[in-house]
Amino acid sequence: MSREDYERICSELEDTRQRDHPRAYDTLSPKEKEALQYWIEHAIQTSTKVDDEYSSYGLKHEYERETKLYVSHAQFKGAMLVAGYLPVKKGDQSWHFMIQPAHGERERHPSNHNQKIHEPVYRSGAQGELDPQFDAIIQAVLVFRKANGVII
Repeated sequence: MSREDYERICSELEDTRQRDHPRAYDTLSPKEKEALQYWIEHAIQTSTKVDDEYSSYGLKHEYERETKLYVSHAQFKGAMLVAGYLPVKKGDQSWHFMIQPAHGERERHPSNHNQKIHEPVYRSGAQGELDPQFDAIIQAVLVFRKANGVII
C-alpha cells in the first residue's frame, strides 16, 4: 500500500513545479533507506489530528539531530510516503501529516522562567535510551558513506 501511495503521489507531482520532489528518496542507498524507515517507524505514530507544529522539514531535522545522518527534505518526504504517511496537502512544499510522537516530550522554559512547557518531540526511543539495532544501522550507513566518499 505505502509504495503504491509513493508512486501515485510522485506521479501526480511530476507535472507540477513541486520543490523537494519526494522521488529523491530513490537516490538513497538501501542502508540509508533502512535507517530512515527505522527512525520513522519508531519515532512517529498515527494520530487523529494533524501535527501543525512539525512539518516534513522539521521532522527531517529531528531525524538528523538524533542520527547525525543528513537527508534532503525531498528524500524525507519520500520516506514518509513509503512509510504510509500521506500529506494533508501534497501541493505544499513542507508537508504536514496526521501524526504524533511515539515517545516523550521535552521541557522548554519560555521567557517567564517560572513556567515550564512540555512539547512533543520526535525520536526513535525514550530519551537517553540507546537502541543497539538502530545504532548498528546508523554505523553501517556511516561506513557506506565513507567508503563512497560522501562527506559526513
